[in-house]
Amino acid sequence: YDQPSWQTEAIATFFENAAAAGTLPPSNMFNATGRGFPDIAAQSVSYPVVANGITMSVAGTSCASPCSGGIFGLLNDARLAAGKSSLGFLNPMLYGNAAALNDCTQGTQGGCSGINGFPAVAGWDAVTGLGSPNYTALLDVVMALP
Repeated sequence: YDQPSWQTEAIATFFENAAAAGTLPPSNMFNATGRGFPDIAAQSVSYPVVANGITMSVAGTSCASPCSGGIFGLLNDARLAAGKSSLGFLNPMLYGNAAALNDCTQGTQGGCSGINGFPAVAGWDAVTGLGSPNYTALLDVVMALP
């Protein structure tokens, strides 16, 4: 997919910083001009859930997606309670207010066959996106929107 305009600056900064640090995978392993993924991240390791009355630890997107969805649902609830419309498409708002997310700046994505993976760096990165949603900070942002 083409890189959307609201993401261009964040991705360009990522590639400049990661290339300067020498921490990118080989350039033939990714498309630097396409749509960057992910947009955000969330807790997905050792996530406590209760199933049939038993608490257990699970991992994966099945944890992160509902957690993030719940946060954005609560943000919509706050807007609706204040007589405002729901948020709609989130990405331009998120990229325009990246400071309202918890930036993940350490670690790397494992590479294949012994090559480097992508690094987590300040700002958007190909491991954690803009970071994890910070409800309190995002609430301030979304309540200031018309």
